[in-house]
Amino acid sequence: MLGISPQDVDSHEKWAEKLSLPYALLADTDKKVIGAYGCGAPIIGVRRSVIVVDKEGIVRFVDRKMLGATFVPMGKIVDVVESVA
Repeated sequence: MLGISPQDVDSHEKWAEKLSLPYALLADTDKKVIGAYGCGAPIIGVRRSVIVVDKEGIVRFVDRKMLGATFVPMGKIVDVVESVA
C-alpha cells in the first residue's frame, strides 16, 4: 500500500511521523502519477482516490471523490484487496 500526493518528501516525512503511518508516502511533485491515474481536478488540484492494482499491474478498483471529506468504506476496500491478493 502506498499513499501518493503532490507534497514534497519533507512534508511527507513529517506527516507520516505525526500520524505513525504504517505505509510509504510517495511525493508526486510533478503530478505525473496523479495524471496517469486520472486523479487530477481543476481548482482543488487532486481528488482523493483509492486505486487497487493487482500483481500484474491491472487496475481492479477505482474510487475518486470530488471532495476530500468522503472516504470509501473500509469493508469495501478490504473485499477488493482480498479478491486480488
